Amino acid sequence: MWCPKCKAEYRDGITICADCGCPLVKELPVEIDSAPAENKAKILSQIDSHENLHALSDGTKAYVEMETKYEDMKSTAYSFILVGAAGIILMLFMFVGIIPLQFAAYMKSIMGVVMGILFLIFLVIGIRSYTQLGSLKLQVKKEAEEREAAKTWFFENFHANTVDESLGMTPEEPLQQKYFKRSGFMKQKLSQQFPSYTDAFLDYLTEQFYEELFPQD
Repeated sequence: MWCPKCKAEYRDGITICADCGCPLVKELPVEIDSAPAENKAKILSQIDSHENLHALSDGTKAYVEMETKYEDMKSTAYSFILVGAAGIILMLFMFVGIIPLQFAAYMKSIMGVVMGILFLIFLVIGIRSYTQLGSLKLQVKKEAEEREAAKTWFFENFHANTVDESLGMTPEEPLQQKYFKRSGFMKQKLSQQFPSYTDAFLDYLTEQFYEELFPQD
Protein backbone atom coordinates (compact mmCIF):
# COMPACT_ATOMS: atom_id res chain seq x y z
CA MET A 1 0.00 0.00 0.00
CA TRP A 2 1.14 3.54 -0.78
CA CYS A 3 0.40 7.06 0.41
CA PRO A 4 -0.52 9.18 -2.63
CA LYS A 5 0.74 12.33 -0.91
CA CYS A 6 4.09 11.51 0.70
CA LYS A 7 4.74 8.34 -1.35
CA ALA A 8 5.43 6.27 1.80
CA GLU A 9 4.95 2.51 1.52
CA TYR A 10 2.96 0.49 4.05
CA ARG A 11 2.30 -3.20 4.52
CA ASP A 12 -1.05 -4.71 3.61
CA GLY A 13 -3.79 -4.15 6.16
CA ILE A 14 -2.95 -0.50 6.87
CA THR A 15 -5.40 1.91 5.23
CA ILE A 16 -4.40 5.36 6.54
CA CYS A 17 -1.02 7.13 6.26
CA ALA A 18 0.38 7.75 9.74
CA ASP A 19 2.09 10.98 8.63
CA CYS A 20 -0.43 12.55 6.24
CA GLY A 21 -3.68 10.98 7.32
CA CYS A 22 -4.51 10.25 3.66
CA PRO A 23 -6.23 7.00 2.59
CA LEU A 24 -3.67 4.59 1.15
CA VAL A 25 -3.85 3.25 -2.41
CA LYS A 26 -2.56 0.02 -3.92
CA GLU A 27 -0.59 1.73 -6.68
CA LEU A 28 0.78 5.22 -7.12
CA PRO A 29 -0.48 7.12 -10.18
CA VAL A 30 1.96 7.37 -13.09
CA GLU A 31 3.44 10.84 -13.29
CA ILE A 32 4.11 12.23 -16.76
CA ASP A 33 7.28 14.22 -17.05
CA SER A 34 6.55 17.31 -19.11
CA ALA A 35 10.18 18.46 -19.14
CA PRO A 36 11.11 17.07 -22.60
CA ALA A 37 8.17 18.80 -24.28
CA GLU A 38 8.85 22.03 -22.41
CA ASN A 39 12.53 21.92 -23.31
CA LYS A 40 11.74 21.33 -26.99
CA ALA A 41 9.29 24.22 -27.00
CA LYS A 42 11.89 26.41 -25.37
CA ILE A 43 14.49 25.48 -27.97
CA LEU A 44 12.11 26.19 -30.84
CA SER A 45 11.16 29.51 -29.35
CA GLN A 46 14.81 30.52 -29.22
CA ILE A 47 15.54 29.72 -32.86
CA ASP A 48 16.70 32.88 -34.59
CA SER A 49 19.10 31.65 -37.24
CA HIS A 50 19.16 29.34 -40.24
CA GLU A 51 22.01 27.35 -38.70
CA ASN A 52 19.96 26.42 -35.63
CA LEU A 53 16.99 25.51 -37.79
CA HIS A 54 19.08 23.08 -39.75
CA ALA A 55 20.35 21.52 -36.51
CA LEU A 56 16.74 20.72 -35.59
CA SER A 57 15.88 19.15 -38.96
CA ASP A 58 15.28 15.44 -39.53
CA GLY A 59 18.59 14.44 -37.98
CA THR A 60 19.95 12.55 -40.96
CA LYS A 61 23.67 12.14 -41.23
CA ALA A 62 25.34 15.13 -42.83
CA TYR A 63 26.45 14.66 -46.43
CA VAL A 64 30.20 14.78 -47.00
CA GLU A 65 31.32 16.24 -50.32
CA MET A 66 33.36 13.96 -52.56
CA GLU A 67 36.08 16.59 -52.81
CA THR A 68 36.48 16.42 -49.03
CA LYS A 69 36.61 12.61 -49.12
CA TYR A 70 39.20 12.77 -51.90
CA GLU A 71 41.44 15.17 -49.99
CA ASP A 72 41.14 13.10 -46.81
CA MET A 73 42.02 9.91 -48.68
CA LYS A 74 44.98 11.57 -50.39
CA SER A 75 46.27 12.84 -47.05
CA THR A 76 45.89 9.38 -45.53
CA ALA A 77 47.66 7.70 -48.45
CA TYR A 78 50.65 10.02 -48.47
CA SER A 79 51.01 10.01 -44.67
CA PHE A 80 50.95 6.22 -44.33
CA ILE A 81 53.25 5.66 -47.30
CA LEU A 82 55.74 8.18 -45.94
CA VAL A 83 55.72 6.77 -42.41
CA GLY A 84 55.82 3.16 -43.60
CA ALA A 85 58.64 3.70 -46.08
CA ALA A 86 60.67 5.84 -43.67
CA GLY A 87 60.24 3.26 -40.93
CA ILE A 88 61.38 0.38 -43.10
CA ILE A 89 64.43 2.33 -44.28
CA LEU A 90 65.25 3.21 -40.67
CA MET A 91 65.04 -0.44 -39.65
CA LEU A 92 67.40 -1.42 -42.50
CA PHE A 93 69.91 1.22 -41.39
CA MET A 94 69.79 -0.18 -37.86
CA PHE A 95 70.40 -3.76 -38.91
CA VAL A 96 73.29 -2.99 -41.29
CA GLY A 97 74.95 -0.96 -38.57
CA ILE A 98 74.62 2.54 -40.04
CA ILE A 99 72.58 3.45 -36.98
CA PRO A 100 74.13 1.59 -34.02
CA LEU A 101 71.84 -0.05 -31.44
CA GLN A 102 73.01 -0.98 -27.93
CA PHE A 103 70.82 -4.08 -27.62
CA ALA A 104 71.39 -7.80 -27.41
CA ALA A 105 71.05 -9.75 -30.64
CA TYR A 106 67.75 -11.36 -29.63
CA MET A 107 66.30 -7.96 -28.68
CA LYS A 108 67.29 -6.60 -32.07
CA SER A 109 65.54 -9.51 -33.75
CA ILE A 110 62.33 -9.08 -31.73
CA MET A 111 62.28 -5.35 -32.27
CA GLY A 112 63.02 -5.81 -35.95
CA VAL A 113 60.14 -8.23 -36.44
CA VAL A 114 57.61 -6.14 -34.48
CA MET A 115 58.60 -2.79 -35.93
CA GLY A 116 59.00 -4.24 -39.41
CA ILE A 117 55.47 -5.64 -39.37
CA LEU A 118 54.10 -2.34 -38.05
CA PHE A 119 55.78 -0.24 -40.75
CA LEU A 120 54.80 -2.76 -43.41
CA ILE A 121 51.15 -2.45 -42.36
CA PHE A 122 51.47 1.33 -42.61
CA LEU A 123 52.91 1.00 -46.10
CA VAL A 124 50.16 -1.39 -47.24
CA ILE A 125 47.42 0.93 -45.91
CA GLY A 126 49.01 3.88 -47.67
CA ILE A 127 49.32 2.05 -51.00
CA ARG A 128 45.75 0.76 -50.76
CA SER A 129 44.45 4.26 -50.03
CA TYR A 130 46.44 5.63 -52.96
CA THR A 131 44.87 3.11 -55.35
CA GLN A 132 41.42 4.39 -54.37
CA LEU A 133 42.20 7.98 -55.36
CA GLY A 134 41.42 7.38 -59.03
CA SER A 135 37.93 6.11 -58.24
CA LEU A 136 37.27 9.00 -55.86
CA LYS A 137 38.45 11.50 -58.46
CA LEU A 138 35.80 10.20 -60.86
CA GLN A 139 33.18 10.49 -58.13
CA VAL A 140 34.23 14.09 -57.50
CA LYS A 141 33.63 14.89 -61.16
CA LYS A 142 30.30 13.04 -61.20
CA GLU A 143 29.12 14.84 -58.07
CA ALA A 144 30.01 18.23 -59.55
CA GLU A 145 28.07 17.42 -62.73
CA GLU A 146 25.02 16.24 -60.77
CA ARG A 147 25.10 19.28 -58.51
CA GLU A 148 25.35 21.64 -61.49
CA ALA A 149 22.50 19.85 -63.30
CA ALA A 150 20.26 20.09 -60.23
CA LYS A 151 21.14 23.74 -59.66
CA THR A 152 20.49 24.72 -63.27
CA TRP A 153 17.11 22.97 -63.33
CA PHE A 154 15.97 24.22 -59.94
CA PHE A 155 16.79 27.91 -60.41
CA GLU A 156 15.28 27.89 -63.89
CA ASN A 157 11.97 26.75 -62.41
CA PHE A 158 11.85 28.16 -58.87
CA HIS A 159 12.51 31.44 -57.11
CA ALA A 160 11.97 32.55 -53.53
CA ASN A 161 8.57 34.03 -54.35
CA THR A 162 7.37 31.00 -56.31
CA VAL A 163 8.31 28.65 -53.47
CA ASP A 164 6.41 30.73 -50.90
CA GLU A 165 3.44 31.17 -53.20
CA SER A 166 3.26 27.42 -53.86
CA LEU A 167 3.14 26.84 -50.11
CA GLY A 168 0.70 29.66 -49.39
CA MET A 169 3.26 31.18 -47.03
CA THR A 170 2.34 34.25 -45.02
CA PRO A 171 4.76 36.81 -43.53
CA GLU A 172 3.33 36.17 -40.08
CA GLU A 173 4.48 32.53 -39.98
CA PRO A 174 7.40 31.86 -37.59
CA LEU A 175 10.84 31.31 -39.07
CA GLN A 176 11.12 27.67 -38.04
CA GLN A 177 7.82 26.82 -39.71
CA LYS A 178 8.89 28.58 -42.90
CA TYR A 179 12.18 26.70 -42.94
CA PHE A 180 10.65 23.25 -42.62
CA LYS A 181 7.93 23.95 -45.18
CA ARG A 182 10.31 25.41 -47.74
CA SER A 183 12.94 22.68 -47.26
CA GLY A 184 10.37 19.93 -47.58
CA PHE A 185 8.95 21.46 -50.73
CA MET A 186 12.37 21.97 -52.33
CA LYS A 187 13.57 18.46 -51.51
CA GLN A 188 10.36 16.96 -52.87
CA LYS A 189 10.73 18.76 -56.20
CA LEU A 190 14.39 17.78 -56.49
CA SER A 191 13.58 14.17 -55.66
CA GLN A 192 10.90 14.05 -58.33
CA GLN A 193 13.20 15.50 -60.97
CA PHE A 194 16.30 13.49 -59.93
CA PRO A 195 15.06 10.17 -58.50
CA SER A 196 18.50 8.55 -58.76
CA TYR A 197 20.04 10.99 -56.26
CA THR A 198 20.55 9.64 -52.74
CA ASP A 199 18.56 11.05 -49.84
CA ALA A 200 21.68 12.49 -48.20
CA PHE A 201 22.69 14.22 -51.45
CA LEU A 202 19.19 15.68 -51.83
CA ASP A 203 19.41 17.06 -48.29
CA TYR A 204 22.76 18.60 -49.16
CA LEU A 205 21.40 20.20 -52.35
CA THR A 206 18.32 21.48 -50.55
CA GLU A 207 20.47 23.15 -47.92
CA GLN A 208 22.74 24.71 -50.55
CA PHE A 209 19.83 26.04 -52.63
CA TYR A 210 17.93 27.27 -49.58
CA GLU A 211 20.88 29.47 -48.57
CA GLU A 212 20.86 31.03 -52.05
CA LEU A 213 17.08 31.52 -52.20
CA PHE A 214 16.61 32.84 -48.68
CA PRO A 215 19.90 34.43 -47.57
CA GLN A 216 18.01 36.71 -45.17
CA ASP A 217 17.08 33.71 -43.04
